Amino acid sequence: MSEKPKIVKHAGNTRIPCICQVRTANMIYNGYVIGTISEERNDADEFDWVIKMDWEEWEKSGSPQVAGINMDLRLDEYIRTYIPAFVEERTLPDTRDGLWEELDKLGLDWNDRFEFMCRTHGICGPSKITVERQ
Repeated sequence: MSEKPKIVKHAGNTRIPCICQVRTANMIYNGYVIGTISEERNDADEFDWVIKMDWEEWEKSGSPQVAGINMDLRLDEYIRTYIPAFVEERTLPDTRDGLWEELDKLGLDWNDRFEFMCRTHGICGPSKITVERQ
C-alpha cells in the first residue's frame, strides 16, 4: 500500500493559479540527482518555485542540507511564492554592483535567476549542490 504524498498546505506552500510555463532543473550532489527545482509562471507574471526532493537519492548522496527548506519534514515538494534561499545563494540580486556586466558575460538580457543557475550550474561557496538543466 503506497503512502499519500506529504504536502503542507499554507500560504507559503501553495501554487499560483493558471500555470502556463514551467522550467525545471536537476539538483545534483555527489553524482546523485537528489531532486529538482522548478520555476512556474502564469500569464499574470506571477511565479512560484517548487523544490521536489528524491529522499532515497538524497540519503544515498550523503544527505546534504538544502538551503531554505526544513529537511525534517520530508515533504514531497516545497513551494515558495518568493525567491527561495536555495536560489538566492546561487544567483545575483538585482541590486548587485556590476550586475549587467555579469549577465552580459552569460548572454542574459535580464536577471533571469533560473537561467543564471543553469548556465553557472548553481555553483556557490557554501553548498556543493549543483544545478543542471533537465
